[in-house]
Order: sequence, then structure tokens, then C-alpha cells
Amino acid sequence: MGMVVNLVSRVRRRRPSNEICPRSLAVTAEGPARAELEDVAAALSHPDLPCPVRGLEFVLYAHEDLRDPRGPAFSLNLNTGPGMRRHAGYDPDAEPRFWFILDVAIARQDARPLQGAPPRELLPELPRALVVTALRDALAWWQANDPAGAIVSACRSWAWLEEGRWLSKSEAAAWAAKRGGDPVKTVQGLLGRG
Repeated sequence: MGMVVNLVSRVRRRRPSNEICPRSLAVTAEGPARAELEDVAAALSHPDLPCPVRGLEFVLYAHEDLRDPRGPAFSLNLNTGPGMRRHAGYDPDAEPRFWFILDVAIARQDARPLQGAPPRELLPELPRALVVTALRDALAWWQANDPAGAIVSACRSWAWLEEGRWLSKSEAAAWAAKRGGDPVKTVQGLLGRG
């Protein structure tokens, strides 16, 4: 492809198994053609590129698509590895946008540059209203699909809403435990106020 101008990554641990799952985000100067994106997906996919951990979550953006008013619009969303179902998405309108809003917001604060500019220079600061809407949508998704995950998501959201910084899931759970109360109800109230 030759167009990747920046690559940042952060590592997350999946609980309770403590499995490592790197999340990498690449930004190109211009949007690659679909054939190029399919080549990238094939080249990064397990087992062609063996993944020694649970999986790799890789998202590629064209620089201008990071500033889409509806939230960052990916060119490629790839999940691959021995412990996850392979998914290669090429249409940002076919997948819930809130995941990508939150990933870019978190990566801007916590990712490490692997090539190119630091995340705070590479990734835009997203409008607070956009992030709040994404938090609301994510909490609803967690409540419908994984109630235990909703609690952890709420803890993380609560810390960001109160302090303006992203904490890891375990840090956020400890932060919320010190404050007491039901994190989900607290966050629903805070999100209602925006």
C-alpha cells in the first residue's frame, strides 16, 4: 500500500482470562481503494500472519475520515486471531459508530506511536457531545448484550464524565468502587445531563 503515514497501538486485557488483545489504528493520507484494503486485511489475518495472542483489532482510517461529523469513519475494521471470529468490515455505516468514536478518543489519550506522529497530534479531539452520545449508545449495547460488561463500561464512562480522562477497565472499577452506588444508574443520570 505504501500510504500508511501513522500507526498507533494500545493493548487491552480481556477479563477474566487476562488475555492480551492489541488494538492498532493506522491513518493514511488518502483513502485506499477497496482492493488495497482487502490486500491489507489478507496480509494481517491469522493464520497468514500468525497472532500469538487472542487476537488483533486493527482499524485503518483515511485522515479526512477521522473528522466525519458523525464520528470517525473507518476504511477497514479488521478483527483476527486464534481466539476471535475474523471480521473484515469496509463500510463504516454498516457497523455501530460508537465503537470507533470511543476507540479514537481513548487512543488519542493512551495509544503509543509505532510509526509517525504521537496520537495527540494524529487524532482529532472529538467534540464532547459526540463522545457523550457514543457513551450512551455503548452503555445501551452492553446492557442488551452483556450486563456484566455494562457495569465495567459504566465505571469507565463515569470516570471520563467526571474527570475527563480514560481509565483502564480495572482502574475504572476501582475508581467507581471508592465512590459507591450503582455505576450504571449514576452514568445514566450523568448522560441524561450530557
